[in-house]
Amino acid sequence: MKASMRALGAHLRAHLAVMMHYRGEVLLWSIWGIVNPAVLYAMWSAAAGGSASHEIAGYDRGGLAAYFLIMMIVGHLTGAWDVYQMGFFVRTGALSPMLLQPALPMWRSVAENLAYKVVTLMFTIPVWIIFAWVVTPHFQPTAWSILLGVIALTLGAILAFVLCYVVSLFAFWAPKIDALGEVYFGLCMFLGGRFAPVEALPKPIESLARIMPFKWMYEFPTELFIGGRLTPTDACIGLLIQCGWIAVSIAAFRITWAAGLKRYTAVSG
Repeated sequence: MKASMRALGAHLRAHLAVMMHYRGEVLLWSIWGIVNPAVLYAMWSAAAGGSASHEIAGYDRGGLAAYFLIMMIVGHLTGAWDVYQMGFFVRTGALSPMLLQPALPMWRSVAENLAYKVVTLMFTIPVWIIFAWVVTPHFQPTAWSILLGVIALTLGAILAFVLCYVVSLFAFWAPKIDALGEVYFGLCMFLGGRFAPVEALPKPIESLARIMPFKWMYEFPTELFIGGRLTPTDACIGLLIQCGWIAVSIAAFRITWAAGLKRYTAVSG
């Protein structure tokens, strides 16, 4: 573990330098993470204004503003994208030198993920403040919901990263997995509550979302930060579900990584 932590620190310093060098590209990715929830807020806010109750899934316009503002922040802090990188690493043999290093390649990805989130905060925080000023969100937080929200956000980020990494390991069996990545992120959008609050989905899909991991990455921390949606019992059950999915994802990683390495061959890198 000490070797892994030293490797994480070294990779983090290197990736922070790389991210600062490519500020333009980082800015473009930051804009995408802001535009998508802003557009969805405008769409669902208009739908709520046109409905008889002026609500969607129990959210009025102020509630929807709070939901998509917090979802914007949660989505940024829990994002992971290794499913688009691992295929390239395996296909080109770039994974080979990583396997010679004393720490698992996963730690390199953790460092890159953290560096991206740290560097992009300089672009996203001012936009989050402006968005909040424009849409006037309505919050009902309490001290316990904020505290558990921070814990849920941390667990959600861990779950999102490990699960995405597990999906990326299918690159050992398929030369190109971009389509699989699109399916994975589509599930994150619909079943994670990023497209709309899960309660607004048809009942069968809502029930499916509650047993899948995606809601617990995104919507669960969002509801805690908004406040007024969950009881302390609901929050504790949600945290246990997050821990359960993290344990399942880590077990899946260990099995898939070991099996994938037995298949891995490369002629370059």
